[in-house]
Amino acid sequence: MDSRIGVYEYRTESHLLDFRGQLPLPVLGNYLLHAATRHAAGRGFGFDDMMERRATWVLSKLAVELTDPLQLADPLRILTWVQQVERIFTYRCFEITTLEGATLGCARSVWAAIDRETRRPVSLSRLGLDDSITARNCPVTFSSPEPAEKETEGIPYTVKYSDLDINGHLNSMKYIESILDLFDLDTFRTRSVVRFEIVYHAEGRYGMHLLLHKKATAEDEYAAAICNEGKPICRAKLRLGRLPHCPPEEELP
Repeated sequence: MDSRIGVYEYRTESHLLDFRGQLPLPVLGNYLLHAATRHAAGRGFGFDDMMERRATWVLSKLAVELTDPLQLADPLRILTWVQQVERIFTYRCFEITTLEGATLGCARSVWAAIDRETRRPVSLSRLGLDDSITARNCPVTFSSPEPAEKETEGIPYTVKYSDLDINGHLNSMKYIESILDLFDLDTFRTRSVVRFEIVYHAEGRYGMHLLLHKKATAEDEYAAAICNEGKPICRAKLRLGRLPHCPPEEELP
C-alpha cells in the first residue's frame, strides 16, 4: 500500500443505523470527514496545524457513489488520499471497502483553506501538500447540480445550536441531512441513495432562516437547494436506487 494513502477502520454502533438497519449517508459522510482529518493531521496539515496558521479547512464539494449501500452497516474501511493540489483548492478522494477489501463505494471532495477571521481563501502553496499527492484513480466525477429553488416552494428551516460545527457554522453533514429529510419515509422503504453530490456556496449561521427546495429531474433523480434570502447556500443532486430486498411491510415503522 502506498504510504501516502490513509487507511482507517470504522465499526458502526446500532444506534447510528436508520430504521432499515442501514448506515445513513450523513453518518458515512462523517466517517469520510474523520478519515480526511486523521490523514491530514498525520501529514502536517490537520486541524491543529491549520489553527497555528490562523486558518481552517472548509469543504467545497462532495460527491459520493455507492455500489453496495446494504453492506455499509458492517465494519468498513476507508482509504483516503490527496489527488491534486491547486492554488486555493485541493482534491481529496476516498474508497469505501469491506475489511476484506471489496469496494462498497467511492467519493471525491474539494477543499479550500480559509483565514479564520477574514474568511478569505489561503494559498495552499506553503502547506506541504505536494508530498502527499498520489495518482491513485477515483472513478467519481463532478457535475453541476441544476437549480431547484426557482420552480419549487421552499420548506422553512432555522439553523439551531445542534446544527453548528467547531467553526460555529452549519455543519456540512447537516446540509445533507436536511435535504434527505425532504423525502417521506415511504421513499426509503424501497430505495437508498446511490449517488449524492453537493456544492457548498456559503456558510449557514446560527439563527439563519433558510428555505429547502427539492424537485424531481428524472425517475429516482432529484435536484435540491438550500437558500437564504433567495440565494443558494448549497445545491445538490442525488440518485436513488431500488433496494434488492426490503423488510416486510409490517416490520417497518
